[in-house]
Amino acid sequence: MLYGADGNKRSMLLGARIPDTVQLTSDLASARALFDRRPPRVRRHRDLPMHSAAAGAARRFVRESCEIWAVAPAIREVAELLSSELVSNAVEHAHSSSRITVTGTGSALRVSVRDYSRTPIPRPRPIDIGAFRGRGLHLVAGLSQSWGVHQHSDGKTIWINLQLDAPE
Repeated sequence: MLYGADGNKRSMLLGARIPDTVQLTSDLASARALFDRRPPRVRRHRDLPMHSAAAGAARRFVRESCEIWAVAPAIREVAELLSSELVSNAVEHAHSSSRITVTGTGSALRVSVRDYSRTPIPRPRPIDIGAFRGRGLHLVAGLSQSWGVHQHSDGKTIWINLQLDAPE
């Protein structure tokens, strides 16, 4: 939470979309009044190396984020599994370090993994039933409510959404 920014600083913070994840108030009293209220969107990220241990680090990071935000264990476990898959793909297929970002809102948890490689956008392929591998994106598609890819000039971000609230 930030408080006390004058007009110029407040405009810069608004332009940088800081209030999307950090609450801004005019004074300390207002900040204290909002202190126990969770912002509408929370976000954390961690940079991971191109290393076989990156997937385990991603799982721990997602677990820690979900515990801080009181995400239900069943959702947390799916988020851990899928984050591990996405980071493993960045290491194995993109041959890249990655940045994992976990974003929580009142209704959804998003896990995004950005790599820094111009490898083609991944797509699920038919499964060879005898193969030991090749099911990762099928897991992503089957366990997430939605998923997608954003292409960048120097890589891509693969994201998944998991629903937090009960469907109506």
